[in-house]
Amino acid sequence: MSRQDSSVSNRQSRRSLLKLLGGTGAAGMAGLAGCAGSGDGGSDGGGSGDGDSDGSSGDGGSGDGGSTSTTTSTSSSGGESVKVGFLHPLTGPLSAGGEAQERGAKIAVSHVNEDLGGIGGRPVEAVYEDTETDPATGREKARKLVENDDVDVLIGAVSGAVSLSVADYAYDAQTIYFPYGGSESITGSECKPTTFRYQYSASQSARAGAKWALENLGTNVWIHFADYSFGQSIRDTWRAAMEESGIDHNVVNVTKTPLGTSDYSSYISQIQSSEADWVLQAFSGSDAINFLKQAEQFGMKESVDIMSSLNAYQPLRQGAGTAAVGTYGLIRYNRRYDSPENQALIDRHVAAYDTPPTDHALNMWTCLRLYAKGVDQAGSLELGDVIPALEGMESEEPMGPVTLRACDHQAVRDYPIGEIVEPTDYEWPDLKINATLPGDQITESCEESQCDMPSL
Repeated sequence: MSRQDSSVSNRQSRRSLLKLLGGTGAAGMAGLAGCAGSGDGGSDGGGSGDGDSDGSSGDGGSGDGGSTSTTTSTSSSGGESVKVGFLHPLTGPLSAGGEAQERGAKIAVSHVNEDLGGIGGRPVEAVYEDTETDPATGREKARKLVENDDVDVLIGAVSGAVSLSVADYAYDAQTIYFPYGGSESITGSECKPTTFRYQYSASQSARAGAKWALENLGTNVWIHFADYSFGQSIRDTWRAAMEESGIDHNVVNVTKTPLGTSDYSSYISQIQSSEADWVLQAFSGSDAINFLKQAEQFGMKESVDIMSSLNAYQPLRQGAGTAAVGTYGLIRYNRRYDSPENQALIDRHVAAYDTPPTDHALNMWTCLRLYAKGVDQAGSLELGDVIPALEGMESEEPMGPVTLRACDHQAVRDYPIGEIVEPTDYEWPDLKINATLPGDQITESCEESQCDMPSL
C-alpha cells in the first residue's frame, strides 16, 4: 500500500472516531488514538491545489448551506479524490464577498484538476457550505464537511470571528485550514499548527496603511470600527502602528457599531464636525457600502478623507459605486499586476464569469495552489508531512512572491496602497496605486509575534 493509499485509510479511521466521539475534540481523540489505528498527526492533511474551479457545476452554497454541490474533474488519473471543503458567507452582512469567494473557489478547482493534474495525482472534488457570517454556524459547517463529507482540507470564511471558530475546530479535528479572515489573533495569540493564512493579517495592513495615511492624509484621525473580532483588530493594530510610526498624531475619537449596522448618519455628523483629517473605516461588506453611501449623501468627503483596509475590494466598489471614489485603501488584489500567474487567474475568471477576479477569488485560488504544492513536496497527504512542507514555503503567486512563515504560518508578501478612482474599463470604480510596501517591512518579526505555536 502506498503512503497516499495509507493516508486515505487513516483519514477514514480518524473521521469514524470523530463521529463516535461526537466532535469532543483533540483531547478525546488523544485518549483513544490507539483505536483509530493512526497517530494524532498521521491523518488528514488536506487537499487543495494550485487553485481554480470551474463555474459550470452548481453553486450549492446559497441559503442555509444544508445542501451542497460538488465539482469533480475527470481529467486527473485514478485513485480516490482529494476533497476540499470551502466555507463561504453566502448569507449575512458579508454575503457579497462570499459570492465572489465561491466563484474563485470553483475556478481554482478546475485549474488544479485541468492544469496541474489534481493533487498528488488525484482529482479534486469540492464541497461548498454557507457560514451565514456566524461563528457557531461556521464551526458546525466545518464539522459537517470534515465528519460527514470527509474533506481533506478546509478553505475560506470571510469574517475574522468565523475564521477563528473554524480554526479552533480544525485544530481539534487535525485538519489543515486556510482562513480568509484577517483578525490578528488567527496567526497571533490563537495560532494553530493546522492553520496557514495567505490573507494579510490586521497588523500587516496597519503597518502598511497607518504611516502612509499620516504622511499623506493628515495627523488628526477618527477611528470607527465594526464591533467584532476583525474590526477590533483593525482598531488595535492601527493605533499601535501609528504609535510605531514616530509621527506626532491625534486620535480624535474612537467609535463603534455592531456588525450589520445600516444607519451611520449620527456618526458621520460627529466626524464632520470634528477636527479629524481622515477617518479609519474599519468594516466591510454591507456595513462599508452603507457608510460610504451615507458619507457621500452628507458630503463628508469634502472635508474628511476616508481610509480603509477594505474599500478597494471589487464587490465593495461595485456595491458603493461613485460613493467609493476619492477614498483611500489597501489594495489586496490588482488585476493589472504583471505576472504569468495573475494572467492565468484572470483568464479563467473572465472565461467563467465575464468579469475580472477579486481578492476573494485570489485567496481561494492561491490557498488551493499552496496546499497542492505542500502535498506535492511532501509526497503525502499525511498531516505530519504536509505541515513541514508548507512551513517556510516560497511560491510565485498572482500578486507576486509569497512566503509562509514557519513561526506563525502567516504569509509575507508586498502590499500596495492607493486611491479609488472613476471607472475606466468597467462600470465600477477603478484603482490607482500610490505606493507598494515590501512584505518584510510590514510584517512583525517572529519574536514580536504573539504566536506560541501549540503542538499537534
